[in-house]
Amino acid sequence: VQYYFTQDSMIDGLKMISSRSNGDGISLQSCQNILIKNCFVRTWDDSLVVKNYPDFRNPDIQGTTTNISFDNCVLWTDLAQSMEIGYETVGEVMENITFDNITVLHNFHKPVMSIHNGNNAQIKNVVFKNIIVEDASMGQGDAGGNCQLIDINIKHSSVWSDQHSVTSLGEVDGVVFENILVID
Repeated sequence: VQYYFTQDSMIDGLKMISSRSNGDGISLQSCQNILIKNCFVRTWDDSLVVKNYPDFRNPDIQGTTTNISFDNCVLWTDLAQSMEIGYETVGEVMENITFDNITVLHNFHKPVMSIHNGNNAQIKNVVFKNIIVEDASMGQGDAGGNCQLIDINIKHSSVWSDQHSVTSLGEVDGVVFENILVID
């Protein structure tokens, strides 16, 4: 499910399984005022992901992401991150993003929660709270040393940062992790 330059929308009760290589689950790209709730998402790649892209119709218009909320979702992530912001972060504003009441049944390969700022976004006011991780299997497969539960990184990626627009690097500020439980 891909939202692109979408405003004022809600997804409630979606159940999805994606087995395609690089198949993200719910991907919100340059969106504002979006509520995702009561969903089950099983993916090969990132399960819940927020990105900022330029407008493909007019590349001079950069993305803006504000007021994104994921609530009461159950995730199974076969590869990559269960909850991800980035790497594609073209546009100065990415703020007020919340992941609340999320159960991760299985997370294989990469971090469960991550913020990867590979472009110019000012990423701020991000909240991860009431997260339960039942099976945290980070670092498995070909992940190498990438075995963190949480990964926050401001770094240019030749693979992801350059795809849409080469920019200076932005910042990450005001990230809260509250009530995170890892069972195994």
